[in-house]
Amino acid sequence: MKTTFLHQRGHERLLIFFNGWGMDNALFQHWRADACDVLCAWDYRELTPLPAVAGYREIRLVAWSLGVWAAAVTPMPPLQHATAVNGTLQPIDQHSGIRADVFQGTIDNWLDDQARERFRQRVAGTATPSTPPLPAPPAGAASSVPPGRLPLDQRDELLALQQNISSRPTPANIYDCVLIGGRDRIFPPSAQRRFWSTTAASILEWPDAPHYPFAAIQSWEELWHLA
Repeated sequence: MKTTFLHQRGHERLLIFFNGWGMDNALFQHWRADACDVLCAWDYRELTPLPAVAGYREIRLVAWSLGVWAAAVTPMPPLQHATAVNGTLQPIDQHSGIRADVFQGTIDNWLDDQARERFRQRVAGTATPSTPPLPAPPAGAASSVPPGRLPLDQRDELLALQQNISSRPTPANIYDCVLIGGRDRIFPPSAQRRFWSTTAASILEWPDAPHYPFAAIQSWEELWHLA
């Protein structure tokens, strides 16, 4: 697992963000952080500990997609709040996550350019391949989903996640709030509802949100308040 402080300015509050599979920091470089430090985790080929954090008055966690599972199996500092976005703790499951054959199909086809583009469209919730995957971000920010990384790296990460998820028991729930996008075409909303209804987490529905629901966000404080 890779981690980096995207913002570290001595604030009293820390936001830990567990990114989705295949991602890097490119989509989030333009987000402001005026009132909290931000520690970002991504690339789950190896599940390693977070760096030590100390001195924060309040720590919150937001995890997205397969990062929801990755965060739950990673030892955490004491958290005041934790929010799961479009993911579950049984991410490869016919009833509570992504069907195993769909997950395997993504692995098998990931090195095909057209398959990756179709996946990006599903993540972004766009209707046709000719539609831009995301609204245009500020200058210098990436516009593709997932951005930046080599397809082979992304496939290897998905393979590692598949192996780790399949070989471990369902982790204990660390989330007190769950956000479910009604237009999620990666984690079916019905599967998310089915899983989280068995926990004590509060469920908030975003009827119009796709799997990547952050396109309109411009600051980490907005994500902080989601937690």
